Amino acid sequence: MKIIFKNIFNSPSYFALIFSTLALIVAFSLEFIFDLIPCHLCILQRYGYIAVLLFAILGIKYKKKNIFSILLVISFMITFSIALWHKGIEAYWWSPTAECVEMSINTATFQEELDKANNEKPMAACDQPSPVLFNISLVEWSLLYSLLGLLSVSFLLVKKMIKWKII
Repeated sequence: MKIIFKNIFNSPSYFALIFSTLALIVAFSLEFIFDLIPCHLCILQRYGYIAVLLFAILGIKYKKKNIFSILLVISFMITFSIALWHKGIEAYWWSPTAECVEMSINTATFQEELDKANNEKPMAACDQPSPVLFNISLVEWSLLYSLLGLLSVSFLLVKKMIKWKII
């Protein structure tokens, strides 16, 4: 544990490990403790943080391989892009995709659709305003958090590359 906190501001992998773990803890706490239903894009962002977590673990295991730090930056870019897309949908800057609105095409029998509706976990609509904390919506917090992660890991990667005289 001491090694993690010693290296958190020197290694992109250690920083990303803590950063993505905190993001996932908050996301699952909001869902399972505070009963906030996530939307499709919220779930996609979780996948982004899981990818960050996996690349961070691999980056810690294989310290000399810069590819994992680069994959961390790419994962954070994707996670930030999803957060930006989500903010745009919530602010009505652009139209939501089919997964983000509560509509479905009936392609099955009535009984199959009824069974599907009863067994499916509810999903929030992406275009509905999310709860607000300190006058900032959760979607905006997510956007800021993913931007902070992207900038921090990018900075740490450049710092690491300068130290190793790669750039």
